Amino acid sequence: MEYKNSEMKIDQFVGYLNEEKINLSPAFQRGHVWTPGTRKKLLKNIIQGKPIPAVFLYKEASGAKYSYNILDGKQRLESIILFIGSKSRELAIPRWDKYLFGETYKKHVDFKVELPEGKRAFAELSEEAVREFREYTIPSIEISLGDESSLDEVISLFVDINQQGMPVNRFDIVKAMNRTDALLRSVFKLLSVEQRRGQDVYYKMVRNEFTNVLKVLKVVESAATANSKVDRMWERLLEIAMLLRNKTHRKPVDILKSFIGGAGATTPKLNAKEIGSLREIFRFLKNAYSNTTLGKSRLATDQTYFYTMISTLIRNDLVPRSDESELQEKLASIGNILDGKTAAKKPLRNTVRNFEEESKKQTTDSSRRNERDRLFLEMLQAV
Repeated sequence: MEYKNSEMKIDQFVGYLNEEKINLSPAFQRGHVWTPGTRKKLLKNIIQGKPIPAVFLYKEASGAKYSYNILDGKQRLESIILFIGSKSRELAIPRWDKYLFGETYKKHVDFKVELPEGKRAFAELSEEAVREFREYTIPSIEISLGDESSLDEVISLFVDINQQGMPVNRFDIVKAMNRTDALLRSVFKLLSVEQRRGQDVYYKMVRNEFTNVLKVLKVVESAATANSKVDRMWERLLEIAMLLRNKTHRKPVDILKSFIGGAGATTPKLNAKEIGSLREIFRFLKNAYSNTTLGKSRLATDQTYFYTMISTLIRNDLVPRSDESELQEKLASIGNILDGKTAAKKPLRNTVRNFEEESKKQTTDSSRRNERDRLFLEMLQAV
């Protein structure tokens, strides 16, 4: 793998886009994670001639020309695309929507930036400002892959350089390094349909018991885009599916490492029985959320509490062995106690206090998860 320090003028970048020589969504890239406010700050800096971080790209032959795959800097380049849009006669990207798909981006395209003379969209800039904007140079580091280079090497570099700014998470790496894994794909299909729109990939979330329950989690609800929401559901459901399969707790990091352990290795997909069991549990929770106060409680919204609830249900086979209405009411009662809406009766107080203490530190530690399961089962049996 070879590195070359270079630079790319915005004029040149737009030309590459219009010639379709830029790929913003290689296998290891993440979705759209920048907020509109962050994009506006970046463009204000560019218009004012301030430097921005370098873009990493790797070059590969594509027929009679080279194409450039963005390794790091996707969010910066997307922001430039959205700002330029297609309305200016001086400089435009007529097919900007090949790179960014969805209603969110239709609303954000041609956004305005706060400048000394007031808010301005790109099409409203003066000729002088446009001229300087076109000449603005984006620092770039061009990476060439030799015959011995592998995609894994590129991904490893991506991880290293993304420790600044918006950090990459482990699940991003797993999806990249073993994105065709049978278990990963079978879990994804329970949540979403992948659709390609030009160069952009869009996750169309399905409406079912899985998404109905998982979307209540704060970690999912707080995600900025549809793709990010699906990714967070996917990671949660993968962990739950592994628990269902093995009935033992493992740290999330250890689960994810197991997916990138061997070249070409794949994990068996969910079978019909496993999918049936997962559906039964999630349908039960979906009904419980609708019929009781459970869906508004921390058991539904807090990641640690939710995982403990569902792991206790799975490991003790409680859903098929219990009266559905009675179990729903018990869970709702525990939710009210943990939320402070109902006082715990004296025999329960110590158990509740211990459970809350166990939920504060090292929440993914296997021994702590086992202890929380034990305490949660105690609460279920006592209410």
